[in-house]
Amino acid sequence: MLSVLGVGILITAPYANFQDFLSQGDHGRDLYAAQAVYRGELPYKDFWWVYGPLMPYYYGLFFKILGTKISSMILGKLILRILGGILICLGLMEVSSPIAAFLCACWFMLFQQDFFFTYNHLGGIVMVLGVAFCLLSYIQKKSSKAAWGTLGFILPLCLIKINFGLAALAVCVITVGVCDLVRHIPFNTPKKIFYIVSFIGLPLLIFIIYWSLLKGLSVMEMRQCLPYMEGDQPYAMSPWMAISNFLQITWHTITSNWTNLTFAVIINASALRCFYLFAKNKLPASRRTILVLSLGMLCLFYAANFHEYLKSGVWYRSFWAQPLSIMITFLLIDIATQSVPKVVRKIVFTFLAGLAIYCWLLVGRQLIAAKTENQYLSLPRGGIYLTNSPSWITTVKQTTEFLNKTLKPNELFFALPYDCLYYYLTGKKTPTRQLIFFEHIKIPRSQEKSVIAELEKNHVNYILLSSRAFARQEPGLGFLGTSYCPLIGKYIQDNFVPIARFGDWNHEPGWAWNHGTLILKRKQKTSQ
Repeated sequence: MLSVLGVGILITAPYANFQDFLSQGDHGRDLYAAQAVYRGELPYKDFWWVYGPLMPYYYGLFFKILGTKISSMILGKLILRILGGILICLGLMEVSSPIAAFLCACWFMLFQQDFFFTYNHLGGIVMVLGVAFCLLSYIQKKSSKAAWGTLGFILPLCLIKINFGLAALAVCVITVGVCDLVRHIPFNTPKKIFYIVSFIGLPLLIFIIYWSLLKGLSVMEMRQCLPYMEGDQPYAMSPWMAISNFLQITWHTITSNWTNLTFAVIINASALRCFYLFAKNKLPASRRTILVLSLGMLCLFYAANFHEYLKSGVWYRSFWAQPLSIMITFLLIDIATQSVPKVVRKIVFTFLAGLAIYCWLLVGRQLIAAKTENQYLSLPRGGIYLTNSPSWITTVKQTTEFLNKTLKPNELFFALPYDCLYYYLTGKKTPTRQLIFFEHIKIPRSQEKSVIAELEKNHVNYILLSSRAFARQEPGLGFLGTSYCPLIGKYIQDNFVPIARFGDWNHEPGWAWNHGTLILKRKQKTSQ
């Protein structure tokens, strides 16, 4: 494990002060959430939050230890990436050779597709890999501790992303049940207790935790925090269309460069050889059973983690399944090369190691080139290099500096439609519980009235309005005051006037580009 840790530090160290894109909405939400729980606020109750409640506390701990900077958040994320590599190595070592397990861990830490829009999901990936490790250990050792360890990873996974936690619970129960059936393990009292906890105890505990945090909110506010109902998402696609798109993107990825193409050839050759070995009974019976159960579990887990992508067709939602495909890949390569001449096996693994080193060096050079002065967010709570355009960075700096100069120490401002980054960068609390205002959020009139009441109660005299309030092209966003939140739009128009304008108001606003901000101040009341 020390070797995995060492390689993990080498792979992740260049990212300690670097982030690909920083968005004013999604990343701002995560940064604000960690800052809020650090102050003692609760997810859902005190501020809108769209995932499980656990990860803001994890990142809030890094703020507490290392200071409130984006680099503190990034360090927490890098530690998770290394932990994921360690769990992959531990899991595959149960059923494969150490060299295959080590290379698989390196592959994950180097090539795992990042959830570029949130810091939250990598914590869930680590828990998924913990579940896979425990299940592989159960398949190999038949240990009840491994089965219970699986539930130990599933609980925090449910508190990170509840649907993936429940999917992992289903995979766990099916895997344990099939293994016991195949191996004729008796359905005794300890196993009955395990199933009772799995079917009743754990779901009940999860329900109690979520209910304690969500109670007091309206049904619509709950749906906004947990958007799993039909119509809660702006994206939808049939499963068949999603699969078709997935295959097209995968083919494009394979043929995009020689490294991907070569690796795809190795994978497919290994899969064909494994099929031959299993079909012709070329493996020892005991070993064959373990491998079939292991591959079956990993494939089932992969399919279970594919459910969000199948429903939406949104590419990044397929990233939940990718770590499991990496494990499947290296297990297949290990099985396929165990019965070939040793020199061939050494050549294959040496080539894979060389390929990983080549890609690591290539990425390292790209990172060095990206870390230039005009890509540096030099705000006190920033301190990282970004790939956002220099104009975006300038807009964020100018807006933040204006707010810091204009607002009194205890004065709040209201940012909309979805610009939580400025709450974080200024260190200010949101004056309203709601952080996001878009057409697809479906904010009812009653909620609009409560937001306006909160603004009045907190004596908000300044509003930050970004160009995303008037999106023409991106589905689900809309026009503030016209297609969504007409009361809030009228309230702003009647009571506030613009005093400062920054950034790009000429192009279609984007997620982390073409960013413009407008600062409005409350009108002076005229004396009668």
